[in-house]
Amino acid sequence: MERKEPLNNLPNKPVRISWVLVIFASTGLLMSAVFLILSFSQARSRSAETGVTVLSSGTLAVGAASSITTNESAFTTLPLRDPRAGDVQQLGRLEVGQSAPDFTLRTLDGGQVILSDLRGQIVLLNFWASWCQPCRLEMPELVKAYENYQDQGFVVLGVNLTDQDAMPDIEAFVKEFNVTYPVLLDSEGVVNGLYSVPGIPMSVFIDREGNIYQVQIGALTGEQIDKSVGELLKTQTAH
Repeated sequence: MERKEPLNNLPNKPVRISWVLVIFASTGLLMSAVFLILSFSQARSRSAETGVTVLSSGTLAVGAASSITTNESAFTTLPLRDPRAGDVQQLGRLEVGQSAPDFTLRTLDGGQVILSDLRGQIVLLNFWASWCQPCRLEMPELVKAYENYQDQGFVVLGVNLTDQDAMPDIEAFVKEFNVTYPVLLDSEGVVNGLYSVPGIPMSVFIDREGNIYQVQIGALTGEQIDKSVGELLKTQTAH
């Protein structure tokens, strides 16, 4: 009778690995890693865009805007088509060079502001809400610019979308950032409608004659504010 060896005594056979498969798998992993790195880099580049700037020439100068913000009210700026293909009228009824729509709003401290009373000064209307994250990013720059240029006839009006905000949150926001310029309460959304605000933050520069000089959807940087205010101060003299 043939003697059978126990299974645990069988010799171990070496496992042969195909180097072709190893090389193929390694190449695939490398390509995947490169793809992920490039995608992440492009995403960061897109997220660095601040929005759409409308220059005094009536043209939109920056690439298509990405979504800015949203909350329970679904108030948001959707991605726009290539802005270089159109002009400011695509954003609504605003048009660079036109007279800024006049309005009267109550201020957070109980006062009242009439836009037309500010003729002769350079005005920056900034539409914001306490739940808007990009608004938080630009707020220190707005406060700084107001303190730097107010003696030269520059005023910032922070128009809060009060019909989409809560008063305790508004007050906490203003206190947190030590906002020194007037904060206006658009409690019925009237000014929001007048300026066809598609998303926030949105800023409108108004010259000394009361005409719209520039519009931006998206957070302003300190450099952008300095440039625009500097141009207005240089090209226009106070009445």
